[in-house]
Amino acid sequence: MPNRLPLWPRLVCMIYEALIMAGILMAAGLPFVLVTHYGQHPEFRMAYRIYLFVVLGLYFSYFWHRGGQTVPMKTWRLRLVDQAQLSPSWSRCVLRYLLAWVGLLSGISLLWVALDREGQFLHDRLLGLQLIRVSHAL
Repeated sequence: MPNRLPLWPRLVCMIYEALIMAGILMAAGLPFVLVTHYGQHPEFRMAYRIYLFVVLGLYFSYFWHRGGQTVPMKTWRLRLVDQAQLSPSWSRCVLRYLLAWVGLLSGISLLWVALDREGQFLHDRLLGLQLIRVSHAL
């Protein structure tokens, strides 16, 4: 039977990731707010949300593609790999980002991980990716 990755390190990693995301969103949001005078122009609300969504997508995709790990993933010794145990392609990283949001917001990701024989998320299973434990930070 394949080695099952526990859920708890991924959940703790997600909490750590949320803290990083908060900093990224504040740093990325400030220029948008200053340039558009967002407080006086609520019509920019959707553009602002899309902009921040894209910024986060670039953050995750860059680190997943670059070495398979964001800073929290390095801390918790988790790495995203493809079937050849390499960092995923840009397209798979972007698709993973999009599908992860759908899975997390709908709750299907947490249901699937409980049923998956290797404890993988549905979006990773669909994309041929896998979260693995590494013995050392890369």
